[in-house]
This record gives sequence, C-alpha cells and structure tokens, in this order.
Amino acid sequence: MPPRLSDDLKELIIQWYYVELKTMEEIRDLAHCSIGLVYNVICNYRDFGQVRKPTTSRAGRPCTLTDTYGIYTKKTCHANLSTESQMVLLDKIRFYAQDYPCSS
Repeated sequence: MPPRLSDDLKELIIQWYYVELKTMEEIRDLAHCSIGLVYNVICNYRDFGQVRKPTTSRAGRPCTLTDTYGIYTKKTCHANLSTESQMVLLDKIRFYAQDYPCSS
C-alpha cells in the first residue's frame, strides 16, 4: 500500500483544482497519486469543507508516544547533557522512532 498523502498535499490538490483550474489528470501527475485519490479529496472538500473525511476513524493501533514524552526527553537532554551529546541522543531516538510511527 502506498504511503498516505499528507493533509498539506491534499490542500495543494484543492488549490490546483479550484484556484489554478487544473484537470484531475494534471493534478494526478503533479501529486504522484491515483486519479481516484484526487477525486476523493475533491469530494471530501466539496461535501465537508475539509480534505479529510470527518466521519472516518483512524486505522491501526493508537500511538503510545505522546508530546509529553518529547517534552520530557528534551528537558532531560538540556539539563544533563552537552550540546553534542544531546544531538547524538536525539538522532538515536529519531532513528528508533521510525520503527514506531505515530500518525494523527
């Protein structure tokens, strides 16, 4: 399954369609996605006024990492580590966090 399109790209799809008056085929080529997805984004915007359908729920298990963990990690780094050590630790956290993506 291809990666999910970001809301920013979906907003661009709306701008291309309504402001720049591009066809769905042109938008498909610009966004590198299927024409069906372009159609669904435009329909969601037309029907609900937003690019994401509000009646659907998020798939998958809930994210276990929250903003609290990020704030705690940053405060701990700043309090206990040198700048170089902070960067190394945060790079390691980012690397391992890729295995556990959290999407909203």
